[in-house]
Amino acid sequence: MPDPTGERFPDGQPRPPVFAPAPADPVMLAEAVAAAEAADFVVAVLGDTIALTGEACSTATLELQGGQRALLDALVSTETPVIVVLVHSKPSVLPDSALDAAALIECFNPGMRGGRAVAELALGLIEPTGRLPISVPRHVGQQPTYYNQIRGQHGDRYVDLPQDPLFVFGDGLSYTTVRYSDLTVRDSVVAPDGVVRAEVTLTNVGARRALETVQAYVRDLVTSVTWAEKELKAYRQVEVAAGETVRVELVVPAASCSLVIADGQRVVEPGRFDLLVGPCSRPSDLLRAGFTIGS
Repeated sequence: MPDPTGERFPDGQPRPPVFAPAPADPVMLAEAVAAAEAADFVVAVLGDTIALTGEACSTATLELQGGQRALLDALVSTETPVIVVLVHSKPSVLPDSALDAAALIECFNPGMRGGRAVAELALGLIEPTGRLPISVPRHVGQQPTYYNQIRGQHGDRYVDLPQDPLFVFGDGLSYTTVRYSDLTVRDSVVAPDGVVRAEVTLTNVGARRALETVQAYVRDLVTSVTWAEKELKAYRQVEVAAGETVRVELVVPAASCSLVIADGQRVVEPGRFDLLVGPCSRPSDLLRAGFTIGS
């Protein structure tokens, strides 16, 4: 439908029409289900159309538009494994059926070689090593959603919904499982111009090689100003062979543990900190070890 404010901008350029999603077509849904039931697996590519991509294309919802949700629900209801491929320029709020799929591949806008990369990934020819650079909300009402929330900014849940996002910053799976254990900090006290050195043990309990992204977050326990609950300060990508256990060193300069005080200066305040290490920013996936920055 035409833009209600007029068909053209003041400079004469045409305004884009108001986006109207296409509803689910029962005949096409039935065809898709029949094809899925006859297949070994399904690759369902969902996300945004070109009309929803780019500048000045904000939407009032993050739901999958049009008949996509009905399509995904129908495909997942079959016994055929469904690989969901998301191609879009913003995170989508996903239906429950997406979490029942065999796999979720987040592509965003993958470029000209994206199709080949998705095929190689889905066929197991390469290891998925990417990690989410954003948090993905459960509902648009959770926005803004980000991992380094200001301490005390919110409660711990909505009345009708958990506060935690569906997928957190740093999330990502691979074809194997890597377990974290035995996080230790070498020196419990470091100077403001010193370095925090820590080690953590990674164990690959699966049957395939892993390229694991080890993430190190820092939490300042007592601050003179309100600050983030935790912030990513370092990471390492480490190869771990199937069945192998490795010891990984992490290095965080004390200067990275800074904050901005009331007069706008960035400083490292002496005191106690937590080093949080794991595969993502989800609190339950992080190991903790304390250290102190001296005066």
